[in-house]
Amino acid sequence: MEERNYWSRHAAARRVSRRRVLVFGGGTAFLVACGGGNNSSSKATTNSAATKAAAAASQPAASAAAATGAQSATAASAKQPKPGGSLSFHIPSPPPSLDPYTQTSYLCSGMNSMTYSKLFRFRAGTPDVEPADPSMEPDLAQALPEVTDPTTITVKLKPGIKWQNVAPTNGRDLTSEDVQYAIDRYKNFDKSVHKSLWLFLDSMQTPDKQTITFKLKFPYADFVAIAGGNLASYISPKEHAETDAAATKMVGSGPFIHSEYQTGVSLSYKKNPDYYDKPYPYLDDVKCFITTDTAKRVADFSSKSVDATWLFLPDDRDQLLKQRPDAKHDFTNGPAGYVYLRTDKAPFSDVRVRQALSMAIDRKAIRDAITKGEGVEDQAMYVALSGITRPVKELGDSAKYWNHDPQAAKQLMTAAGVSNLSFQWSHADASVYTQAYVDTSSLTQAQWKKDLGVSVQDIQQPYSQYISTTYQGNFEGVGHSPRAIPYWLDFVTDAYYWGSGGRARINLSYINDQQLNALIDKQRGQFDLNERKKTLAQIEDIMAAQQYQIFWSTDTRTYFWAPDVQNYRPTAWFPYTHLMKAWRGT
Repeated sequence: MEERNYWSRHAAARRVSRRRVLVFGGGTAFLVACGGGNNSSSKATTNSAATKAAAAASQPAASAAAATGAQSATAASAKQPKPGGSLSFHIPSPPPSLDPYTQTSYLCSGMNSMTYSKLFRFRAGTPDVEPADPSMEPDLAQALPEVTDPTTITVKLKPGIKWQNVAPTNGRDLTSEDVQYAIDRYKNFDKSVHKSLWLFLDSMQTPDKQTITFKLKFPYADFVAIAGGNLASYISPKEHAETDAAATKMVGSGPFIHSEYQTGVSLSYKKNPDYYDKPYPYLDDVKCFITTDTAKRVADFSSKSVDATWLFLPDDRDQLLKQRPDAKHDFTNGPAGYVYLRTDKAPFSDVRVRQALSMAIDRKAIRDAITKGEGVEDQAMYVALSGITRPVKELGDSAKYWNHDPQAAKQLMTAAGVSNLSFQWSHADASVYTQAYVDTSSLTQAQWKKDLGVSVQDIQQPYSQYISTTYQGNFEGVGHSPRAIPYWLDFVTDAYYWGSGGRARINLSYINDQQLNALIDKQRGQFDLNERKKTLAQIEDIMAAQQYQIFWSTDTRTYFWAPDVQNYRPTAWFPYTHLMKAWRGT
């Protein structure tokens, strides 16, 4: 049966081909393995035009960063771990809350990952695994599940797992009922923002304290990715989750105990001595500094006041390469930010208006102004999903909507009967998403004004306000967001689907396209990757033609860390669980 040993084959594929293209190269091995072929990953990585385009767009400094990370892998793995010591790192803004059930913020997810556990976790975060490799390893689970019945998945928990020995759990056993509670809360709690991620789940059974069986509504190819991903996966105990303290304090079963939160300043963690995955963690203490100013983050790392950085875009990257030549560094290519529009209301309900706005963007000029020309045009399925998606130029007739063509844009507006267009544009400030994010919106608004006479009311919000209002769909006109690198193919449900319960979590364009919904339903249960790719290509075609969301260009994100931090590598996924595997030493 195609589904049997489905996730086990992923591990086999990783052993066949260890070296992969950095731009989602690891995802290729993982994703191509879905189709059952262990030898197809390297071929897909080599031949993907999208990957070649995205990789070629990176300048020499970024290429050097990749080389540094790859070359350090053998040396780091040869050294003996050294327990003890501390590590500090930056994040760019305070998490709006630490409650994993009610927050969709990656800042919340990153902090949750230090203290909470999941059924599975990313392998990425050590030198021998590419930053954008989305493959999983067991966390609370004993192993990746074997699937004999595609609608029934049984997971066995590791023996002897305990909650951290702090109130209110006080070191009690973690059982399958705790897992059931957490996932049910993600799926059914009225304030949960993650309901669409568990759309496939019908029910759960706990025949004993170490076993949980998931009954699915339909065969679902991305179960492991959801149960081990960034969101809707952290297991938080009932006696803590249902208190007000959950917003500012974390109590879990993970490698680090959350010991202090100085609001707006820092979060502190200490080693969990009862952690179930020995010998981890090696570090005794970890401190996360909340530093909203990019220049200060550069200065802090330059002066060795912090051990590991947040991501930097090209200008700051090049500055740090000069100021800290001793530091280790690595990069990932990030997917484009995008404009989302209220397509349920005029004028954005008219496809011609959306197409016109896309054609009135000079993406190359924006890249030249903001990212030193690095990056390529992106689309709804993210062009660097190697072997899965297509570069914009291969999207057929719809590729023209990425061309800067003011004359064609004006003609589309005229055909739509729209003139003197005016609307609101809501977005976050620069503190979290960087000044480049804000500059992208300013340059786009200026281009729309020049080419189409569009008048935009710019509404800039503090991150905490943006993430809890606009990013929850509470806006008029248009909004603007970056996006995370997808680690599961069914992210299309989360982003573009409209089901019986309304729009999915980040379907911020209010897309309700019956043909698109049917294709999204279809791809979820396709375990044969070749068949799934055909369905995803149809989704690409619809999104490109309809311009339900308008995408800019990919970017280059570089991370730096101190030379004595061993067995560490940044990831494209923001959780920091992998810090448990790092140590300090020369």
